[in-house]
Amino acid sequence: MRRIYHHCETWECLAMYRADVTPIQDLDAMLRAYAAFLRDDRRFRRALQRVVTEWPISCEQFLLNESINRIAWLGQAAMCIETGVPRKYRAGFMQLSEAERTRANATAHETLNTWLRDHAHKDSTLPEDVGAPRLF
Repeated sequence: MRRIYHHCETWECLAMYRADVTPIQDLDAMLRAYAAFLRDDRRFRRALQRVVTEWPISCEQFLLNESINRIAWLGQAAMCIETGVPRKYRAGFMQLSEAERTRANATAHETLNTWLRDHAHKDSTLPEDVGAPRLF
């Protein structure tokens, strides 16, 4: 798969890496909010669609990078684009049950494969499917 690099100043997802972008100050509340967001499959799916639509540069930068956990990146990006909660609270994923984690991973995995298929014209060697999802 051919990587595409963009300068970090052009990434739409910069807010997810900032520690100061925090709508809720209490750590436990942030983790609960993160888990609640991922449990709401409908809301999570809508946010994932926003990521792939509104953050095209960031998606190229991260979703074409096979050396990172792209499933996790999508989940963190969806949380940030929807709520403004940065990735530093991603441990909220661990508050989900095993079944909820599996469902959240599968949802992000589906979005990743759809995005890769939609962008296959850029590299004819893209795989049909990225395989089994990895945990956040």
